Amino acid sequence: METLHPHHRRPRSLGGTDDSYNKSWVEKDLHNAWHIMFGNMDAFQIANYINSFDIPYKPDNIYVVCKFINGDEVKKSGSVSNNFSKDESKILASWNKLFGRMKFEKIIAYINNTWLDPSYHLYIKTLTY
Repeated sequence: METLHPHHRRPRSLGGTDDSYNKSWVEKDLHNAWHIMFGNMDAFQIANYINSFDIPYKPDNIYVVCKFINGDEVKKSGSVSNNFSKDESKILASWNKLFGRMKFEKIIAYINNTWLDPSYHLYIKTLTY
């Protein structure tokens, strides 16, 4: 069994604390995959990144929005850490490691419940033409 590592849902670089509500305990390889994809992005940057990337299993007619729901708002933008990758093959491998073949709605729920700053929430919106 792999040792669990703390993931700061609001990165410490953005004012996140070591309080239990701001931590999720995740496997090390999943934690590394998250940071390869998202570095220390804030919640809005994560939503924008998901919308801009050609992600497997994401229907073409939907996009992700981020809303502040409670607590303290982040006052500055996140920075991409040294772990953030622009290599598409690493990003795809990390995406598959984190989410496998989950349906897109489950992916967003998993991000909200495990990875995302608890003061924010991602929502799926459908584009109408």
